[in-house]
Amino acid sequence: MNGGPTSKGKSMQGAALGDALGFSEKLPQGEQLLWQGQPERHALAARAMYLKYIAFYLVALIAARTGYLILDGESVATWSGMLAWQLLASAFVILLIVGLAAVYSRTTRYSLTNERLIIKTGAAITIHINLPLQQITAADLREYADGTGDITLQVSRAEKLYWLLLWPNTRSWWLRPLRPVLRGLKDVQTVAHLLVEKAGEHGNIELGDFNRKYPGVDDSTLPRQQATG
Repeated sequence: MNGGPTSKGKSMQGAALGDALGFSEKLPQGEQLLWQGQPERHALAARAMYLKYIAFYLVALIAARTGYLILDGESVATWSGMLAWQLLASAFVILLIVGLAAVYSRTTRYSLTNERLIIKTGAAITIHINLPLQQITAADLREYADGTGDITLQVSRAEKLYWLLLWPNTRSWWLRPLRPVLRGLKDVQTVAHLLVEKAGEHGNIELGDFNRKYPGVDDSTLPRQQATG
């Protein structure tokens, strides 16, 4: 654990309680805030909370259940009542996911300084995850048709990070080593430029083959640093 955004020197990776969104005035001497951003609500709902897949599952489940009741000869009153109840329950689930995405979109803030990347997250308890730039060893970019993009990070000392503290800012279906994700960013190419440039000043950072990993993403304009390993 460390002291959060007001810690002096180069923060050790970990989590700390915090509260302020704008903390640039509290940064240690010599540390400058370079960029701040937040995830888009629809991007969180779609990619971190799988809204479309859950909605499709619920619709299929309702259709199958209703079809079974009709084929089984149940009365219109019976299957229509069951259909109404299922639609209400499904609408509640969808609204819950949308609401959760809205809360996390509003309470999540990514901040890049010349020394570290800070992920502020938490719906009930606000937590700051400090990632010193020298510990960021790789960054994978993916852009989406909705105009947003994700930057997936690989960090050293990932054992200091915990999934429950970082979610939904983590790579899905990937537990260890944990990979933080800057989700749903507008102007993601600009953010990637800046992140790679500043992290490269502190050590080697591997960009990877974006075109191989994510077809259709042009990485020709990204600054390149010497790859580690």
